[in-house]
Amino acid sequence: MPFAFQQLCFELQLSLKYSVPAMPLKLANNEPAATIQDFVGIPLFLLTFMGVKLFKWTPEEASSKRQLIMLGVFCVFATYNFATMILYIMYEPLNSSLDITEIILFWGFSLNGMMKLAIMILYRNELKSILRGLGARHPQTAEERSIYRLVPYYNKILIYNKYLAAWHLSITTLFSFHPLVASILGYIFRRDSSDGYDFTLPFMMWYYYDTTKPILYIFSYVVQTFGAFWMSLLFLSGDLLLISLVHLVNMHFDYLIRHIESFQPNGTDEDMKVLGPLLAYHQEILDYAERIDSTFSLGTLLNYAGSCLVLCLIGLQIVLGSEFLKVVKFIAFLVSTIVQVFFVSYFGNNLMDLSIGMSDAFYNHPWYDGNYRYSRMLVLPIARAQRYAHLTAFKFFEISMDSFKSLCTTSYQFYTLLRTSLEEEAG
Repeated sequence: MPFAFQQLCFELQLSLKYSVPAMPLKLANNEPAATIQDFVGIPLFLLTFMGVKLFKWTPEEASSKRQLIMLGVFCVFATYNFATMILYIMYEPLNSSLDITEIILFWGFSLNGMMKLAIMILYRNELKSILRGLGARHPQTAEERSIYRLVPYYNKILIYNKYLAAWHLSITTLFSFHPLVASILGYIFRRDSSDGYDFTLPFMMWYYYDTTKPILYIFSYVVQTFGAFWMSLLFLSGDLLLISLVHLVNMHFDYLIRHIESFQPNGTDEDMKVLGPLLAYHQEILDYAERIDSTFSLGTLLNYAGSCLVLCLIGLQIVLGSEFLKVVKFIAFLVSTIVQVFFVSYFGNNLMDLSIGMSDAFYNHPWYDGNYRYSRMLVLPIARAQRYAHLTAFKFFEISMDSFKSLCTTSYQFYTLLRTSLEEEAG
């Protein structure tokens, strides 16, 4: 396919209104020509679905009426749900450890999701700048796509995003509709029909009206369900956007490593013309990695801290809970939380490994075939590559598989401590 036609297709796609993830362009051999928009399509679509548009891809792009309506409904329902959660703490007694841990779980999950949204909105211009910069480096031609291994990288992030979104939203569905299904089945199969229908709501909220009236019960149930899915989308979209951006940076590091390792210096000044742009390219990708970390570091810290709390409290819910289906729900919630933190740690670990691999690439390629100037110039990039790119939890610790293991260990230690304290109080 001629390059001019590919460029025309790329510009045409950018000019389209961004409301759903654009389908990747197809080449003659059915190879997906994934753009920057495709790599971050799922997390941005989840935000757009709620009416939240972080930025415009083109100046001509306008906000749709559907988006504005969804944003207005989201704000009203979110405010209403948060108010009723506060009222529940004020007016309803928390008699058991299960009630206390459950309300903390719901509050922590909701506040974490809102914090992630606030961070993305606060840094929306920075995110747009990062995507624009990576877009300028994005492979355009079929040859570049092959060299960068664009298709495997795109397919990988697409699978990870879809899996995590499907699993996370299925858990939200389980929490939202379990009380409704249980109440209907109980009403149908209950032996003593005088008990009537059990007007149970999904989450712990207090209302000034009588929720046992059918119309008000349905209204409250719908509001809670919408709120649950919106909080889940916020919680999910922030992490998906983070791992998608890190994955893009990893693709460039991988390309640089393979390009440097395959370069054969010939001892002439032409070697410097090749090495110079590679060094500038390396520094540019390092800067993008640092900017991504600065944007998401606070959210990552809250994610790790919240996950530690969630893992600890869910463990108590599982051990102390009496209802089988309730235990199943919280086990699924536990797995979902672990998987989500694992994905962030996994991509952060890949970023560290590839960044460190840059130093090895400079050292292992046949630099000895170059002249004296070429050998001296390699000292700086080797030293720079040893200060590897990485994600941090607000500069407190690095995000890697080691930090994931520490999270699980710390959560288990807090869980055993809290469980022992509760058992001593009960005894």
